[in-house]
Amino acid sequence: MKSQFTHEPSGGIRHRFVSPDNAITLTMNGAKVSRHPLHTEQICQRKHLTKRMLDFDEIPTPAGADFTSRERAVAEAYFAKVPKPVVVKPTNAGGSEGVTVGVTDLEGFKAAWAYALSEGRTNSNVLVEQFVRGLELRSMVIGDNVTSVVARIQPFVVGDGVASLHKLIDLSNETRRVHYRAMQLPVVVEWGFIKQRGYGPESVPARGEIVYLTAIALPARGALLVDVTSVVSEGIKDLSIRAMKSIPDLEIAGIDVLVEDITDASTASVLEVNTAPSLNLHRYVTHGKPRDVDLDIVEYFHGQYLASGSILS
Repeated sequence: MKSQFTHEPSGGIRHRFVSPDNAITLTMNGAKVSRHPLHTEQICQRKHLTKRMLDFDEIPTPAGADFTSRERAVAEAYFAKVPKPVVVKPTNAGGSEGVTVGVTDLEGFKAAWAYALSEGRTNSNVLVEQFVRGLELRSMVIGDNVTSVVARIQPFVVGDGVASLHKLIDLSNETRRVHYRAMQLPVVVEWGFIKQRGYGPESVPARGEIVYLTAIALPARGALLVDVTSVVSEGIKDLSIRAMKSIPDLEIAGIDVLVEDITDASTASVLEVNTAPSLNLHRYVTHGKPRDVDLDIVEYFHGQYLASGSILS
């Protein structure tokens, strides 16, 4: 197999795989490989379709339902019955755009509904799911293997009984300067979220008290990335592989899993299946061992070329 890469004008890296007889060429932008057929992409782009595929294969997911933009009254009736809090999000959007977490009342639901529709793509539905507490994991699944698992943790500070919350945040940002990627993605403090929990800039958290700074563990908002590949249970890895294989013709994916205990697969629920997962989550972890998952993808295709001489049917 020949493997080449070129830098794209956008600053990304495009890998190109060429079969030994030069008959087959595949390209890869980040983790997105041109081999995935259109229907695979469409299923994963629409969260309600992904959820249905997972449900068919009896893979645990949060309880929920999706509604068209004209079904708000039906969605409100559903919201009245589903256990609170809930998560409201567009079914066709990326990067956690349009997502509202922790909705508990009708006024908040209406605001979350409008936000989901404003951020979703054309003809996006709105997904209403029961909020499931736990630690969010991203499993990188390549073929039949999980090559890396990262825990995404909301940015937080720990009180010392002396410093104000504002000062603790400043100190936290200073410590991030020793990490190149963390410095590029500073903490985006959500004061509205913090104030809902009874804190303000001048509050003095007690010694050992943890104060989370954002509602969602997004790397772009300063989330901490912890490599847990070697300690997460094999059951959770198996669940991640099953989740990927529940989507037709999908070979490489980032699986978002929520767990209460990383050693117990019975506490896990699958949130999303991503066909273009970020490789940087695994390469630039805040804590733990960095993983070169792009090389794992190259090796996967290399092995297929060696095994068959062709990777297309």
